[in-house]
Parts: sequence; structure tokens; C-alpha cells
Amino acid sequence: MRFAQAHKVSSYLTVTSAFLALVSGGGVSPVMTLVGFVGLAGSWYWEPPRVRVERWSWVFTAISVAALAWGIVSGIATGDYLGEGAGFLVVLTVARAFTRRAAKDWQQLYLLAFLMLVAGSVLNGDLVYGVCFLAFVVSTTWTLILFHLRREMEDNFLLKHADPRASERVEVRRILESRRIVDRRFFVGTGLVSLGVFVLATLMFLSIPRVGVGFLFRGKGGLNMVGFSDGVKLGGHGRIKHDDTIVMRVEVSDPRFRGRNAPYIYWRGASLDLYTRGEWTRSRGAPDTNLQIEHVTANRQRQHLLGTGRNRNREQLDARRAQAMRQEIWLEPLGYDQLLAASTPVAFEVDRPLRRGRPPREQNDEVRLRHDGPLHYTAWSDVPLPGTIDPAALRRTHATELPRGYSVYLQVPPEITARTRQKALEITAGAVTNYDKVVRIRDWLVANYAYTLDQRDPHGQEPIDFFLFDWKAGHCEYFASALAIMARIVGVPTRNTVGFMGGEWNEYDGYIAVRAGDAHSWTEVWFPGEGWVTFDATPPGEVDRLGRGASGWRASFDRWLDTLRFQWNKWVIDYDIFQQLELFRGVGKRMKGGARSLRDTWDTALRWVARHWTWLAAAGAAIAGAIAWWILRRRQRGRPRAEVRAPRSRERSELAQLYERAARRLAKRGHRRDPSVTPRELARQLAEHEVPGAAELAELTELYYAAAWGGLATDDMLARARVLATKLDELRDPPGGKSRARP
Repeated sequence: MRFAQAHKVSSYLTVTSAFLALVSGGGVSPVMTLVGFVGLAGSWYWEPPRVRVERWSWVFTAISVAALAWGIVSGIATGDYLGEGAGFLVVLTVARAFTRRAAKDWQQLYLLAFLMLVAGSVLNGDLVYGVCFLAFVVSTTWTLILFHLRREMEDNFLLKHADPRASERVEVRRILESRRIVDRRFFVGTGLVSLGVFVLATLMFLSIPRVGVGFLFRGKGGLNMVGFSDGVKLGGHGRIKHDDTIVMRVEVSDPRFRGRNAPYIYWRGASLDLYTRGEWTRSRGAPDTNLQIEHVTANRQRQHLLGTGRNRNREQLDARRAQAMRQEIWLEPLGYDQLLAASTPVAFEVDRPLRRGRPPREQNDEVRLRHDGPLHYTAWSDVPLPGTIDPAALRRTHATELPRGYSVYLQVPPEITARTRQKALEITAGAVTNYDKVVRIRDWLVANYAYTLDQRDPHGQEPIDFFLFDWKAGHCEYFASALAIMARIVGVPTRNTVGFMGGEWNEYDGYIAVRAGDAHSWTEVWFPGEGWVTFDATPPGEVDRLGRGASGWRASFDRWLDTLRFQWNKWVIDYDIFQQLELFRGVGKRMKGGARSLRDTWDTALRWVARHWTWLAAAGAAIAGAIAWWILRRRQRGRPRAEVRAPRSRERSELAQLYERAARRLAKRGHRRDPSVTPRELARQLAEHEVPGAAELAELTELYYAAAWGGLATDDMLARARVLATKLDELRDPPGGKSRARP
């Protein structure tokens, strides 16, 4: 590859990788992203001698000034100063790419690329940034080396003559078009060095003590989805879409819930107790979440959910947590503050500093933590396997006096129609226990109503009444709301719970990827002595249409890519002191295991040697004898190869000695030959300055060349050289004619 082409390709790789690191996270507007792609592609061909760049410089300067003004106005209007600043950075990069001519222009382009990479670290936390960063590291190594060589060529490459005043600049284009300056070995070698530096930097990043929740903490807007939100509002029109965007990744400790055929898990999020005008919210009178906080460190706390029970001592809390299923959860920003966990949460462990002042109020057994970016936390939950809840135990819990504040879970708004109330009484007629009442309503809904992704506007009609008697189809929020309200009508305490159900099993890294399309709504029913129990009235075949994920090659490849994203988030975005300690513990365990295996192998080898030492000694003696016999045979035969004489230094011939004597004589007379001047050039310079003896020196020089380099050294040539050397010894410079011949 030509040098100029190699420098151009590596430079554009550097700029393009930084540009992709900036825009691939979605923090730059689509218009500016398109401007960047089109501009960088067009600037590839916009260069001398095809275009006279200096004529168009004012145009790109005006575009940059206009982009700056637009960015300031837009930033003030939208408040997105970072995004607008990134867009302006893209315009500056494109403008400089179109106006590049000399080395300083390339240097400014590299600086803009670095600024784009820095801005991308804030605007882009996805795995794509890591790939672009690696490409930037490798390509920048090539670029900076080639840029340094190019600058040296343009600034310092001169054609030197004997006379300094005659020196002139070499045509740089001829050098830039050379194919002999860089080749494939240059790119491979420097690329490997860059990868080594990258690996070393990664090890330093993992080993330097961490504080906080990672060096990147990106924020992005939450996802709006039916089935999970901070409030449920029935009614509307349109069609619900199954979105496979991953919102949560969970590693579970219980092997029964791991794998593609494992039971589904309800990932509990928000619980809502107040229903009015087709909307579920929290009432002011809803019971507060009963928490007992234990500070693990100054910036990490463990919150135990106590429910309606009294505060338990440390041993009881530890025992309850030990029996629960542990979950390591990486939650994407959803726009809501609820911490999700499986089924019935027991405890949460989060990164949260010591609370100052009054803690925020949390209700309905919810636990909240405000977060504008990805969040990693640990949860423990009681997760019953399907079919393990004893109906007999729930039937024994009759409707007795409710705990304080639990009357809100019996609230039925006045707008609930008479036929809805009548239908609830009709379905539960003859049922004695709360369990039987809830089961009858649930089974009736499953058997008589259809699940649909379509939404219809009830046009002012009470939504549950519209669902039960007119539409007779709906999504999970309708089924959960109907079960909760109809159970309340017959005196059973309920609340509407929203979260997610199921998820896709990732076989590459052993975690459950919960998607936006897994959002779900169900009903929780209160049983004295047993607590809140999950009941789901949505038809079973329609609960989780996304399933555990397909088994084809494309689905497997998508899960593999998600594994890479997960590891990026885990070890880069959310890397903190706790994960660092976990990493070091894992490395320590592996090192101990390796040392133990090595020690066991060594002990086994020693025992084997002890059992077979006689045979080993005999074999060793035989091998030693064979080696000694081979050495003796070689000595008897003598050296296998002829001795190679070291080359002697080149001997100086008499003719060469005569020339050197003449040169020393001339040097004493002021005609010294510089190392950069050849003997022929010296003779030519002396002739041009009409120095006495120039003709004799020229003839002696030719004889010297013929003898030293041409292999011609006859007796006649040697005799003639002696005569010429003698004449040069006898010559003297004329008065005032002494001169120096310099290159």
C-alpha cells in the first residue's frame, strides 16, 4: 500500500471509530448522525489535487458557526446541552475533514476524534462503545506513527548538496506515493502492540480500587409498556406490541428455576390498592412498607421486608434469608423507581448511602430506589414452585379482623356497576372460604374470556363493566383488575400487582433475560397467617407469548450477543468495589485450586517414582550409556564439518594507500574531504576551483576506483599511481590561492 493511502485509511479508521462510539448510543440526533455519515464519506474524495480546498474553507467555516449558534439555541430550548454539544462536535469533524491539506489539519482531526470518543463514554454505555474503543486504540497507533513520518517528510526532508546554499526541498508527493515505507508487517506488528497495551489497561482497570457504581452511569428514558408501570389505567385503543427489548437480567441461585424448561417466575414490582375511574393508584391510607435496615457498609445497606410481623432479631432474619432464593439483578432504567424481585421478596441489598433525615415513604410492600441509569442489586425471595401452595391451609384462614390499614384492600368505588356486583355474588354463591371465592372468580374469568392484544376505548363506560359484559376480551390488566374488584365485592382483600413474568433463558451465561414484552399484571390476595398469595386470572396459554426464547441459530446468536452486552454492563458500566472483591475472590479460589491440583499431581508423581525407582534407575543408566557411546563415536570420527575460518578484515592495497596519502596531503593544504563527499566529487570540486594538482588527483582517483572496486591492479597502474602521488607531494598552492572544498 502507498504511504499516503495507508496514512489516509488509518486516519479515517480512527475518526470513524470515534464517530460510531459517539452516535451509536442514540445520544446524538438522527439528523446530525446522518450529516456525520454522509460528510465523512464525501470528504474521502474531497482533497487535492482533485479539489482546491482553500477556495471552500470559508464555506465550512460558515457552516461551523451556524451549527454553533443552532446548538446554543437548541440546548437552551431542550436542556440537552450534552447532546447538542455532541452534534456540534460532529459538524466540526466533518468540516475539518473537508478542509484538510497539511499535517496540522490531520492533527486537528485527531483531536476532534478524541473528543468524540470522550463524549461517547457519557452518551453511549452499550457494548458497541467497547468495540469502537478497541478499534480506536488500534487504529490510532497506526495513525500517529504514520502521521509523525508524514510530518517529518513535509518539514525536514531536504536534498543536500556539497554547497549548503544549493540545498533544495524534495518533491514530497513522490515519497508519499512510495510503496516501500510501510507494508503488512508494520500494521500487524503495531496492531499487536496496541492489543497488548489494551489488555494491560484492562487489567489495570479491573485491579485499581473502585468506588461508587462504575465509571460510566448512563441515563436514558424509561420504557412504557402495558403490564408494568407506576399506575394502571384501563381503556384506550390501539394494539399492544410484543417488545423483546431486555429490561432486566437475573442470576438465580435455585437450580430449579434455571433452564429453558424451568417454571415461570413472577417478578414483582409495584402494588396498587386504590381503584377509581378505571385507574389503579396508591391511596394515602395504604400500609407503609415495613422494613428493617441493616447497614452492610457506609454505602451499602440491606433492607429486610417484615410484612405485618414484628421486628425480628438478627438470627431470625439471617435464617429467613438463607432459606430464600438469592437473585443478582441488573435492572435497566424503566422510568420507575421500584426494585423488582421474584414472587415474595424477603430482603434487598442495594448501594445506597446512609439516609439523612426522614426516609421516603414506601407503601404496599414496595421498595424503591431512585436511579437514572442501570442498577445492580441483590434480592432474596420466597418463591414457591407451582402446585406447592396448600389449598387446605388457605381454606383454614377465614376472614377475621384485618391488620391495621388493610381496609383499603376492600375498597370498591361507587362507579362499579350493579351487574358487576351481581355477577361477583352469583359466581361465589355457596363458597365459604376466601380461597374458594377467589378460585371460583379466577376460573370463571379464564373459562369465559379471551386474551387479546387489541385495545378498545370503552367510550365513557366503566372499563371493568365494558370488559365483562360487552367486549369480553382484554389483556392482563383487565383480567387482574376484574379479579381484584370482584373479590373485593365478596369481602376478600386484594391488590393489583404489576411487574414481569417469565423471561428468556440465556444458556451461555446462565441468566434470565426479562424483556419488555414480559410485562404482566396479576392479583395478590391476603390470607391471615399466610400473607399475600399470587392469583393470575389471565388465560395460561396467553400469559407469556414470548416464551423462553427460540432454539434456532438466529435466536442463539442473539442470546450470545446479549451475553456480551451483559458482561460489558457487568464489568465496565456497573463495575464497583463489590464486584472487584468478587472478582479477586474468584481469582484467589482458582489459584488455590490450581496450586492444590499441582501439589496433588506432584505427590502422585513422587509416589509413582518411589514404587518404580529400580526400573527408572536402570532406564537412566541405559540412556546415559547410550549418550556417552555416541559422544565417543563422534570424537573418533573427528569434526563433522570443516572448520569455517572467520573472515579477515579487508587488506589495503598499495594503490589505495597511495591515494590515502595524497588525500592527507591535500587535507593539510586545506582541501579536506567531508565524509558525505565521494573521492570523485572531491576531484570534480578541485577542478572547478582550479586547484593545482586537480588533474593529477582526478587520474589517481580513477586508478584507485579501478583497483579498490573494479578488481584491476596491474604493475603499470601501480607505477603510474606512484608518479602521480609524488607530483601531488611536490605541489604548493599559489600565494593567496588557498581554498577549501566543502560539500
